[in-house]
Parts: sequence; C-alpha cells; structure tokens
Amino acid sequence: MTFCKECQGFDIRAVLLESDSQQTQSTGLTGRLYSDTNDYRPPIPFFHKHHESIVGLKRSAEQGCELCKLFWETWVKTLNKPDFTEEWLDRTFQGSLYLGCSGWIASRQGAPYVNLAQRTLSGTARALCSFEPFANRDLLPSDGMSLLGRSIYEDPASTGCLAVAADWLHTCLNEHGKCGLKGETERPLPTRVINVGDNHTPPKLITTGGKIGTWIALSYCWGGDSVFIYNDHTVNDLKVGIPLEKYPATLRDVIIITRALKMKYIWIDALCIKQDSREDWAAEASKMQEVYSGAIVTISAANSPSTQSGIFSKRKTGMSNVALEWKGEEKSGKVYLRSGSELWDHSLQTSALQTRGWTLQEGLLAPRTLSYGAQQMMWECPEYQTDEGGRITQPTQEYRSKGFIQKVLSAGRQEAPKPEPSLLQKLHIRSPKPDEWWKALAIESPYDKWWEIVEQFMTRSLTKDFDALPALSGLARAFQPVLKDEYLAGHWKKDIMASLMWSRNPKYPADESIRFDPTRPSEYLAPSWSWASILGNLSVMSNIWKTRDALAISALKVAEILDLHTVTKNYDPFGQVIGGDLKIRGRFFPIEHLPPVWSTDNQFLDEPSDLPKLSPFQQIVYNSARVVDVIIYERYQQHKSHPGQIYGAFEIIRWKGAPGSGLPGMDFLLLESTGEKGDEFRRIGVASVRKNQLLYEEDVTADSYSFMALENLAYDEVDRVKVKKRIITIV
Repeated sequence: MTFCKECQGFDIRAVLLESDSQQTQSTGLTGRLYSDTNDYRPPIPFFHKHHESIVGLKRSAEQGCELCKLFWETWVKTLNKPDFTEEWLDRTFQGSLYLGCSGWIASRQGAPYVNLAQRTLSGTARALCSFEPFANRDLLPSDGMSLLGRSIYEDPASTGCLAVAADWLHTCLNEHGKCGLKGETERPLPTRVINVGDNHTPPKLITTGGKIGTWIALSYCWGGDSVFIYNDHTVNDLKVGIPLEKYPATLRDVIIITRALKMKYIWIDALCIKQDSREDWAAEASKMQEVYSGAIVTISAANSPSTQSGIFSKRKTGMSNVALEWKGEEKSGKVYLRSGSELWDHSLQTSALQTRGWTLQEGLLAPRTLSYGAQQMMWECPEYQTDEGGRITQPTQEYRSKGFIQKVLSAGRQEAPKPEPSLLQKLHIRSPKPDEWWKALAIESPYDKWWEIVEQFMTRSLTKDFDALPALSGLARAFQPVLKDEYLAGHWKKDIMASLMWSRNPKYPADESIRFDPTRPSEYLAPSWSWASILGNLSVMSNIWKTRDALAISALKVAEILDLHTVTKNYDPFGQVIGGDLKIRGRFFPIEHLPPVWSTDNQFLDEPSDLPKLSPFQQIVYNSARVVDVIIYERYQQHKSHPGQIYGAFEIIRWKGAPGSGLPGMDFLLLESTGEKGDEFRRIGVASVRKNQLLYEEDVTADSYSFMALENLAYDEVDRVKVKKRIITIV
C-alpha cells in the first residue's frame, strides 16, 4: 500500500491511546431528565503534522498516496464547488494540516474519531473530515480494542452476522448483572406463539395454555393490509404448519433469526392475535406489557417498511480498504478508517418503524432489543447499547433507557404498603417522597419519565387514531404500581393540575397546500381535557415538571378538582376511553367574541372592521384564537356547535411566579358549552396572561411593546374583577 512520508509517520495507535489516557471532564450534558456522565475527553487536533496545505494534500493524493486520496476525496465532497482552482484553495484555506483525534464522550460515542484538521493563521483548528478507526473482527490487535470499531457484514443473513447477535444475547444473559440472569427469563408464555421449528419442520401456531417458557417478540411494520394473518380462514394451516418459504419475507427472516438465537418460540401479533375478532384483539392487546416485557429479546425490523420487504437486505458498506498499521505491544494488526458519519444509522432512528405509535412501547418494554437497520444491527439492554460497528454506549435518547423501564417493571411486581396521602396529594399535587429507588438513577420523578415518553409518542402515527391510548397501555400499566396513582386517559390523577395546560402542535400537510391537515378524529378518542383527544403533533410535555414544582412554591390560587374519572372500553383502565369528566370549581370568565372556526375555505382571518371594542383580556383571547396556530388547530379539532353556544375562560392557576418566566400571571382553559347540560363544557384551547416588566419602548419592536402593554392591562383586569366561583364539568 502506497503512503507518502507524511502519512507513513502517523501512528494511529499512539494518538488513540493518548486520547484515552486523558483525564475525564464534565460533559456539560446536565438537566432535570439526565445527569452528567463526567466522561468527556478533549480533542487532540494537532497530534501529527501532515501536509503544509490543502493543495499539498491534493497533489499527494494525485501522486498515489492512498491515505491522502481518502482524506482528499472525503473532504472535497463537502465543498459543493466543482470549479475550484489550486489558487482558490490556497487563498481560501490557509494553514498547515494535522492529524489528531476528536473530543469524545465515552458513554455517548464509544471511542474517539481520527480527525484531519487545518491549523488556521489564528491558531484554531478547522475540522476538515473525521473517520472512525475499525478493525476486522476476526483479526483484532492485541491492545486498544475498546478504541476500535469492528467491521460489519455485507450480508446480515450470513452465519457470521447471526453469530454476532447470538453472542450479544449470550453475553447479556450470562454476564450482565443489570439485565437479569438466564434462569430468570422463563415465564408463562403468551396465549399463542409460533413454534419456529427447524430446517425439517415448518413453523406452527400453538396455544400455550400458560405453559412456562422463553420466547422472542417481533416489532415491525405491517405496511398495509396483509393476507398472511391469523383468522378463521388460516387457523388450520397455521396450526398444521406452513412451509417457511411461503412466509412473507419479514416474517420468514425473523424466524431464521430466532432459530439462529437457539430459541423455540416467537410472538408475532399478526399470527398470534385473531385478526377477525375484536374481542380477541382487545383481550390480547391488554397483555402487551407481559408479552414484550416478558420476551427474552424483541427483534425490531427497523429497515423493513412492510411484511414483504424482509429484514435481510444487502448492505452497501462503501468501506475504505486503506489499512494503517497498529503497532501493538504483543501483536501488530491492521486498522481501517470509515467516514465518521458512515455508521451513525440515522436511517434506523428515522425508519418507518420508529414513526409507528405501537412500536414505542414495544421497544421500551422489551428487556433487550435487537434492531436491524439498513446499515447494521444494534443491541440494547439495561447494561449498554452496542452495534455491529463496535461502539458500546448508552442511549443517546434518554427516554429509551432500558435501565429505568426495567426497574419500573421490577418494582411494580413487588408489593409495597400504601402510604397515608399528604395534604398536597389530597389537593392533587404530587408531593415527592425522599430516597426513592429512581433517585439512584438521577431521576427526580417517574412522572418526568412518563411525560418524556408521551412527548415522543406524540411524534408517531397510528393507522387507527382510536389506538392512541391502547398503544400506550402497556407502559401505563407498568408505571401505575410505581406511581401508585390512578391513570386517566394519558394523565395521572395526582399530576393532573400540572398537566392540564398542554397544547399540541398542528399536523401540517406535506405539500403545504393548505394551512393545516384537515383530518379530524374518526371517532371519540378521549375527554377534551386530555392530550389524547385530538390529532395533533408534538407538545413539549417533558417540561411539565416545571409546572409541578412551581405549584408547590409559587401558586397563589389553584382551581379545586371535585371529581375526575374516565370510562374505558372493556373495563380496561389503561385501554381505549369512551368517556370522562373533570368536575372543577374556580373562576369562570365569559368570552364575548371569538373568530370563526378555521376551515379550508377561510384559512387566515383578518380582524373584522365591525368587531366591537373588547376589554384587554377579551382582546387577548380573541387575538390568540385568530392567530396562534395551536389554539386555532385545537379548536378546529374539538369544536361542535349548538344553538345558543357560549364560551368561557376558566382560571386554572394564578401564579406569584409562573414557571419559565417567573412573572405573575394566570393560566386558563378555553371552553365551549356542549349544549347537553347547563354547566357542561368542552375544552377548545388554552390561554395565559403575564404581568410583564415593561421595557423602554425603543428597546423592543413596536408590536412586542404593544402586546406586553395589552397583556399587562389584561392581567390587571382579571386580577381586580370580582367573579364568583363556579362549578363546571369538562367532558
């Protein structure tokens, strides 16, 4: 292999070992929902002097240095300028080149990258390109293995690739203290499973009768209607056994994986739930928690958009064959470089599977997950996350942490005495208890994790919109024994006051042809006070803790909840909701005027010229309902007109210092009458007013100053008005 003298002098082992030997520092990644891992190692940008200039690198590549060619071709793609000259390069990119390594967080990135950087005239490092060093998994050097990635297989169905997955499972079962020992994996089997058979015996559907055993679960996308399902027409064939080659590709491949993992049973919803029986579907859907949390591992077909697509797709590795010598103390070896972004499998995290509502709880409840992406496999368990490329890390998305969810499931199985409720709990404000087990995981409250999960769920889609709450039911069932709280349509009773002021971003059409996606719920989803009642997008639910904390220290007045309940289908408290009431006492302010409800024919509303003069608070509400997308959209989703309909703003909390701003203020639910009973209302939005500290008018825009001045007048109006408290019911 041809290298120039600058590349020959680069000792890749030396730079990586020096990086690893550095004293670790704070990562700066701190917050309510996660703690600092204190495992950051700073970059070493100028470890080895390379070429004097970019042009020198270019010429060395043209003269045959294979490493320079890799650097040059990787960097030049970032220019997006096909007509450059050497003179332009010299003028634009001044400074000598160096090889070094990136800063890295061991728990997030796993190992440092090799960087090519330019030392600018001011002495700073200009990053040009970065590479992950890796070795052939069958020819590893004698030292530094934790700093090197591993080669991946072009064929995920190969014996070698399947052996990697089997080794992950074996290691987890036999060596991971956090993940439970092998003897703890046998539990009562689901109602039905597929016996995967072997090369001589076809897979068969069996009814287990509660027999004890071990099984694998599948998380996947159906990808539209499938005829390969369990129903009255197929039941006999499935029980007798259908040849594996007749299975849809995704189901065929997962059975091959199950056999390779030396497991006998797999649970696949399409084949283990009777698809032409609503009763069987409801009964089995209520057992999702047990199915996925009890499975020894869940296989996630993340790269497969349908049952016909298959899991074993050929990979385009595009890996460089440029080898660097690893000068080990006992044994030398070969190390290769791949682009620093090559195996960050964004396609896995953005796959169709990761946008499905049902798969969120499937993945979170599973004690172990084996995911098949377009580029590589990934393993997740409470001990760590690792991938076929060799990185061992912790999840980059905190809500996916298996350690916490598995602790929740474990704690929920243990009986605990019910404590006497505190005064705050009687007021439906959760009072934190000291020294709970989650504190050891740097988690302030399990409620925080619940809302973080709900926030992620809101970004996902469902084929049937009424599945919103059933698709979270397994997780809710797991949280309930830990929270010791009553679950109500996606909310928790003791946390209800903190979570009532949700607002969901609208769904927008992909072609931007109209302002909002006009789709409304196909049927009743949840009470209007629940976030699950509308078809919306993401809402920042992970900040609810700020409201909860503020309620304990800076709430002047809080509306009184008199009754709160839901009615669920099939008597499953965690399943589909068919009704629910929130009976509450507080200050009710009639709203005199609202703009017309949004429609595709009337998308952007101007303030009418004949609008009567409104008080400051009435004007704030009117303007919000006319221009604020989240309020316009929710009202469109919720609104049902009736003759003589009235509207109101119901004060939920009056603040001495509101969460976030710290300003005095009030929060309101915007309501419309249902026409069924005199004091029965439906939520159609939220509103808030704050007492601003007015800046000098010249320090802000005219619009900002006008709004703050109007908001202050609205605050004063609501603050001084005498309104008799009223009892209403929100449905």
